[in-house]
Amino acid sequence: MSRRDRIGAETRSFASYGRPWLVVIRGPRGMAFDRFLVRRTGFSLVSLQYALAGRFPYNPTLLLTTVGRRSGQLRDAALPYVPYGPDLVVVGSKGGGPTDPAWVVNARHHELCWIVLRRKTIAVRARVTDGERDPELLAHVVAHKPNVARYVERAAGFGRQIPLVVLSAVSGEPLTEGLSRS
Repeated sequence: MSRRDRIGAETRSFASYGRPWLVVIRGPRGMAFDRFLVRRTGFSLVSLQYALAGRFPYNPTLLLTTVGRRSGQLRDAALPYVPYGPDLVVVGSKGGGPTDPAWVVNARHHELCWIVLRRKTIAVRARVTDGERDPELLAHVVAHKPNVARYVERAAGFGRQIPLVVLSAVSGEPLTEGLSRS
């Protein structure tokens, strides 16, 4: 087993709280199906299976579309979010692994992106930060998603800060209007 495969298996086991058998939707086809589901319904089976494995409540999910840093092609990622004032925050945890997710790298290079939220496409601006630079934001995210604290600790072992990405509507309208929790 290669180092990359070993870290991937360890990360899946860590993110599922030692219950990797509950993570049945994975791989390229599973992720494509999940993105389709989030785009059409706003619901993510991947987020649900990790919530069940960790015995946490389900977190609402959005679909983030970024512009590929090298390819220039549009790239989608289904991500749980946390409301933060008029904005939304998504966490680039990648299970607390050694590298940032590709969508974070893309957002750093192209701040303009799109989200699908409640089946509506909205143009947003992404501001990438981390808990060290913005401890108040990290505390807010951890209060809504306690598992993020574990990811921060694990990523620190790899010498990495977990990126927090604040999404603000380009139009200036609040993204959190009509959401059930804040």
